Amino acid sequence: MSIEGFARVAKQRRLAGAWLLLATLPLLLGGCTRDEVGAAIATFAVEARATLEPWGATALAENATPVPSATSPATATTAADAGAAALPTAAAEPAALPTATPAASPTLAPTPTLAPTITPSPTPPPPTPTPLPAEVIVPGGAMRLVAGGFFQMGAAADDLLAECETFSNACQRDWYAPSEPAHTVLVAPYYLDATEVTNAALVDFLNAIGGETAVCQGQPCLDADQSRIDWQDGVAVVAADRGQFPATGVTWYGAAAYCAWRDARLPTEAEWEKAAGWDDDTMTARLYPWGDTFNGKLLNFCDATCDAPQANVSYNDGYAVAAPVGSYADGRSATGHFDLAGNVWEWVADWFDAGYYAVSPGADPTGPETGEQKVVRGGSWFDTAYFTLATVRQSSPPDNADATLGFRCAANVP
Repeated sequence: MSIEGFARVAKQRRLAGAWLLLATLPLLLGGCTRDEVGAAIATFAVEARATLEPWGATALAENATPVPSATSPATATTAADAGAAALPTAAAEPAALPTATPAASPTLAPTPTLAPTITPSPTPPPPTPTPLPAEVIVPGGAMRLVAGGFFQMGAAADDLLAECETFSNACQRDWYAPSEPAHTVLVAPYYLDATEVTNAALVDFLNAIGGETAVCQGQPCLDADQSRIDWQDGVAVVAADRGQFPATGVTWYGAAAYCAWRDARLPTEAEWEKAAGWDDDTMTARLYPWGDTFNGKLLNFCDATCDAPQANVSYNDGYAVAAPVGSYADGRSATGHFDLAGNVWEWVADWFDAGYYAVSPGADPTGPETGEQKVVRGGSWFDTAYFTLATVRQSSPPDNADATLGFRCAANVP
């Protein structure tokens, strides 16, 4: 339908509405009832529809655009031909709006219940170990602590020979061959007597185990003729002014038995050498307990007072034989031990084997299982300087009792 057609239809309907109002107004004013007025309006509507429908149908027909038939253009009909001229009495119901389907509420995953966070209590640091005392008092003296650890044991024979030749032109390399090769050894910490065992301490031991008739491991403990100890009615005695001299004339068996009596033991060769010649502060080996340069004032050796061909007359220590223990404070080793060079040779626990260093274990070596002689270390009042080197090894039969031979004890750390 064109715009002009719609306009004509609308005008006709407005006129019909006006007629209806004019027709019903007298009835309302005349006092008719609502039912009477309604009946009159219905009659008027029928008559008006009959009058107006042809106009509307004609207008519609005039403005309608033919719609081709699905079968043939010849069979197409207009709205008027199909009897559809009559206008609908009521507007078509609007299409129902689609009912919005509410979106499904998202299913939320349940919030996991978190386990309570437990903050572990900090692990307390391990207790600081109580430092070991550097020195403990024992019968007859004191023991000093030697820290465990690695150290260099032994030395090249040529190096020791060169040191010997600074004193004598009679040195022999064979004297030093058992000290090689130099090798690294690990030892556990231990205590070692600060000085050699004294005559006074040995007397107490001998009397405690039976006096003159006592034996040590089935062997003689002592040769009194090689010591400063005397027997009186089977009891060991020592002169008061000789009590602090090193005990000499003691066999290896007597030395081992004395240490056991004190709940101690003889040191191993490795323990003895670490105390005598190693400096933990510089991690270096020393030629002598006090350092690398010989000084005849720092030990008791065969000097001008020594009645022997090997005497070094350049020094005089004031003692023709052994000196009281601890007489040379400046000659102490890095560990604070006295007389590890000179005064008397010292028994150690190990059997002697000249080639042992080539096969010894790297940790806490204890020497060969068997042998004929025991190791002795340190030199004595009767020896020249080149036997007081910290790495020199010598040996003696275990039943030997000599005026140049003494000992000191060691003990494990508790």
